[in-house]
Parts: sequence; structure tokens; C-alpha cells
Amino acid sequence: MKPFLVQHLLDLTSDRHPVKVAVKHGEDAITFEQLHAKSCALAYGLQKFGIGRGERIGILLDKSINQVVAMLGALRADYIFVLINSILKENQVRHILNDCGIRLLIASEKYRDRFQNILKDTEVEIVVPEPDLAQLAATYAGKNARNTSTGEDIGSIIYTSGSTGLPKGIVITHRNLIEGARIVSHYLGITAAERILGLLPFNFDYGLNQLISTLYQGCTIVLFQFFMPNSLLKILIDEKITGLPAIPTIWSAVFNPQICKIDPGQPYPDLRYISNTGGKLPVAIVKNIRQLFPATELFLMYGLTEAFRSTYLDPAEVDRRPDSIGKAIPNVRVEVVDENGKICEAGEVGELIHGGACVTKGYWNNPELTARTFRPNPMLPKKNQFLDRVVYSGDLVKKDREGFLYYVGRKDAMIKKEGYRVSPTEVEELLMTHQDVFEAVAWGRERQTAKIEIVALVTAGRELDIKELSKFCRQKAPEYLVPDRIWIMDHFARTETGKIDRPRVIKEAYAKYDR
Repeated sequence: MKPFLVQHLLDLTSDRHPVKVAVKHGEDAITFEQLHAKSCALAYGLQKFGIGRGERIGILLDKSINQVVAMLGALRADYIFVLINSILKENQVRHILNDCGIRLLIASEKYRDRFQNILKDTEVEIVVPEPDLAQLAATYAGKNARNTSTGEDIGSIIYTSGSTGLPKGIVITHRNLIEGARIVSHYLGITAAERILGLLPFNFDYGLNQLISTLYQGCTIVLFQFFMPNSLLKILIDEKITGLPAIPTIWSAVFNPQICKIDPGQPYPDLRYISNTGGKLPVAIVKNIRQLFPATELFLMYGLTEAFRSTYLDPAEVDRRPDSIGKAIPNVRVEVVDENGKICEAGEVGELIHGGACVTKGYWNNPELTARTFRPNPMLPKKNQFLDRVVYSGDLVKKDREGFLYYVGRKDAMIKKEGYRVSPTEVEELLMTHQDVFEAVAWGRERQTAKIEIVALVTAGRELDIKELSKFCRQKAPEYLVPDRIWIMDHFARTETGKIDRPRVIKEAYAKYDR
């Protein structure tokens, strides 16, 4: 049977590898056979609450085996799961519950009290406490819910961090999830022998992909909550991890000597690959990773939740072009286009567009934003462009003569200074070439004189001399890339997926320095 629903992956894998551990979390573990049985029973129990097909099920649980069972149980019951991150603010949780019209919420007891006061402002009718999941699975053991969904039906709605306002929901189909697992498994070479570290939250599209890839290939995912980088390095050895998907902020912590003590002689014999997403890795960090894990393949990837993964760089190219985001992943076409939709020449900066199997449905309850982002395909003949939709990423990139892509920056964040178009990413990477700068955030602001200046924030490993850092930048780059003001911060606030919360960081910097 060719799988067309996510739960079909588990059906097939539980037949092939019934007693193999599917998910491990600390001392707890669940086999594929057990995961199949529990999700089937839970699905039957959820349907007993009487809500209809296609309803959205809110899941407010920590990353855990229970969270995995809840997600799969919701899918098997013909529902749509909506993961709600516990670190969100009350207004953000209220918005998600109302935006989705969630009537049934599966919640951890420790978060239920915290959010109890907002439930009266929502359509939530039923709250299933986390301990009741085991009771439902036991009560309906041996039962199996009836499925009527198709591969084009919605499987999940992923809400972005909402760092620029309330979160927006991106509509993901079963087909999107399965194709994403199939494609990524192919180019990463994932097999049933893999032990993947589940470092990223499941409400982050690439974190969710680790779980779906586990179901697809029959490998094992080891859930891990990142706190300190040394514990990350330790679990790689203790759990014989073979696959490590991570994001730039994690690597910034690993290579910060104030919080992580690295033993350069420590081997990582089981670690086969590292993959990066969630932002472009600065070249300095790429080189650090290659030095720390010389025998491990490093996959530099680019993607956006609206289209999952778009590109990856073959590990054989990493040392030659560490600043590249690579080429299109299999079964996907990406292009660089100008403002008129014309394909850009080599070296010309344009917007990256993405078409193919992983393009999602759009934004939940937001037809205007959907129409702006998901547009007719300019890669088709003009009269047939309406037949296909592509995602306009909002990211500016350029390609070289060999077709390798290079990230430039966000289209809406470019700084126009002294006749030059400056990407904040360029400024941030310049600052991070200094050995004592760990992370940087840059932006442009207009002064009363109408002059545009570049402001930058940095976190550092020691007390930095701002004049010395500015001089360093001038020695490395043209004057128009050198920040006019540099402010030092102790740390940067994060979104729930671990990315730098840029609006909040900038707001905090203004409160501290610009009085």
C-alpha cells in the first residue's frame, strides 16, 4: 500500500518493526507496535466525544511520548492537530484557540491552571487532561477509529512564532508531511538504523519532520530538551545519536566558551550527519562545526514553513562554499525572480520562489495574506500560470553560474544607506567574524536628519571595546557595511522555536540605550 495518510506510515512500520523503539524520552520508550495500539485506541476514544470530522484538536503538552500519541491519535480520528507551545503568552494562546475554533483541548495539568482563565473566551468545550490519555487508550484498547481522510486533507496547522504580532496558522496536508519526510530522508540517507536526536519542538516544521521521518523509515527518535550545550554533546555519545538536526542558536551556544567546555579530542563515532535549518549559519560557525565533527557530514539547508524545505547544500561542497544554501531539494523547483516575475541572471539579487510537492495550502482564516504569498507560477507559460501556485518567500537570494544559491536577506528588512542596499545579514555576519562576538542583530533606522544609520546589537564572550570592534569591521568590509552604532546585550530573547526574537530584542535595546 502506498501511504497517503500519516498514520499509514505507522501502520506499515509497526508491521515491519513491531518491537523496535520508535520514540525514547529519558528512561521512557515506546515501540512501534505500542505506538500503533495506543494511537488507535486514543483515536476511538476521541471520536466518542462526538465532535465532527476535520475538527481542530489543540494539544498543549510538553515534547514527550504522550504528545506523539496525541498527535497520531488526532490524525487517526480524522481530526487536525494544532500544537500549542507552552511558552506562548496568554493572548497568543487565546488567539490560536479562537482562530482555529478549537473545541477539544488536550492539556498538561501544569498548564491547564495557567490558561484556565482564558478558556471562557474561547469555543473550547472539552479539556482532556494528560493523565486521561492513558485511561482512554486502556478503555478502548483493541479499537480502531474509522478514517475517511485523503492525502490532500489537512493534517496539522502550524502556528508561527508571531514575533511580529499574533501567530499565523500555516495549513499542512497529510501529503505535505509525507512528501517532506520522503524527500528529506532521501537526500540525508536516513534508514531504519538511524537514531535521530529530537532536539527541535514539534510545532517547528523541521522538528515535526523528524517524527514523520521516524515513522516513514522505521528508525528511532530520541527526544531531548536543550538547556545547556554540554548536555547536548554528552547525549550524542550516550545515546549513540547518528542524526543531529539543529538550528543556528544552538550552535552559537555550543561554541560559546563561557557556557560550553569543548573537548577537542572527544570523538563522536556514531554521528553520521548534522543538518541545519531555521536560519543561515555564519561561515565562522560552519568552520567550527567542521572542526569539531570532522568525520560527520554537514547539510546546510534553507526552508520556510509555507513550503517546508527548499534547498540543501551537498556536504561535499560545504568546505568550498560554506556561505551557500545549495540547490533545490528533490521534487521541488526553486527560482530567483525579479519584481516582474522574470528569472534573474547569475549574480542578480531577487526573491526566491518555491514550487512542488511541499507547497502548503496557505494561511488559516487569512485569504488576503494567502493571496499575497501563494501566487500563480511564473515558471509556466503565461496563460497557464493559474494552474499552479508557488510560494513567494520574501527572502532575497542570488545564484552563481553553477546554480548554487546564496542568501542575502529579508526583502522587507533591507537597509538603504548612502545609495547602497544593505542586508542586515551581511552586517551581522561581518560582526560575527570577530572572535569574541557570538551573535548579532542589525537593522536600519532613520534619524531626524533623514539620514539612515545602521544599528547593531552583539552578545560577546568578554567585555568588548566598541571602538575596537568598529575598527575591526572597517578593516574587513566597505564603510557602508560598518554599523553606525553598536550596543552590547547580555543575551537575546528567543521565540518558542529558539530563533532570535528580533522585534523584542530591538525593543529591549532601545529601552536600555536609546533614552
